[in-house]
Amino acid sequence: MKCVLISSEGTDVLFYWADEQFEENLCNRFGHPEQDRQQMSAFGDCINTLFAPLIISCATLLEKLGDTYTCFTAENGHLCVLHLFGDCLYIAVNGDGSENEDDLRRKLYVLKRLSEVHFGLVTLDSQLFKKELRPSDSKQRVCVWKMFQSLLLTYSRLREEDQSFAVEAVERLIHPQLSEQCIEFLDRQVIQQVNNSPERGSEEVMHAFILVHTKLLAFFSSRNASAVRPADLLTLILIVQDMYPGLSEADELNPELEKKMSTSKNLKDSDKIPVPRHRGNTAERDIREQVVLLGKGKGCVIWQYRNLLIQFSDLRKD
Repeated sequence: MKCVLISSEGTDVLFYWADEQFEENLCNRFGHPEQDRQQMSAFGDCINTLFAPLIISCATLLEKLGDTYTCFTAENGHLCVLHLFGDCLYIAVNGDGSENEDDLRRKLYVLKRLSEVHFGLVTLDSQLFKKELRPSDSKQRVCVWKMFQSLLLTYSRLREEDQSFAVEAVERLIHPQLSEQCIEFLDRQVIQQVNNSPERGSEEVMHAFILVHTKLLAFFSSRNASAVRPADLLTLILIVQDMYPGLSEADELNPELEKKMSTSKNLKDSDKIPVPRHRGNTAERDIREQVVLLGKGKGCVIWQYRNLLIQFSDLRKD
């Protein structure tokens, strides 16, 4: 029983995601048949009807009293957390008790951060942001919403399965010799090859790093590069995990891979870099381009995200 949505001050739902239990409960409540759940417009109407009074009351309290509520528990036990970012109201609901107020609030901040990463400076203008998040073209809207819905599902999975997302920190694998070799590889081969590509023109890669699942093995920055915050790294790791989740699934499908783990047993999880919590409505640095697959080979894939290179490796491969 989970739901997340973004609405405007005019009660327009700009984005929503709900799990199957929430969808089924809502459709039964409003008397919609099973097939209506597959239609975005029909279910969207149910979402609008359900949350419109809440959105209006928040706007009224803010207008009349200059303040509004941020969390409450309904009579049916549903926990609802609200946060106002600019002119947009972010709402997260949990009805099965699996998430508390802090969990839901973190989810809203992650959704806000993902929208900043995807849309860039557009998020600073509320009108432009609303048009980008809810395009008039229905097919384009489905693509945008499915992308954010998938990212939210991946984030929820990583929060349960991965320590770095549970504590909001970037974990590093400490292996000096291997890290040094990886940095040299990134500097002398990967970055030079990408920078020499005629398609890039004068734009150069500033950062490159290698991940083993969600853990940082090696990180390289050019001399003139600006710093990459741990929060940015976590966001990029989340995006890569969403686009390439196959490595974790391979563990269950092929137990023989566990025997190959002996080559990397000396890697230790340590050196956590704390990630500062998001506070207020501070605008983040613009990161506008999408993740692009540059190459794929045995044991690794290489992504490009703006001026960052990400090599996502599986050390269990021979």
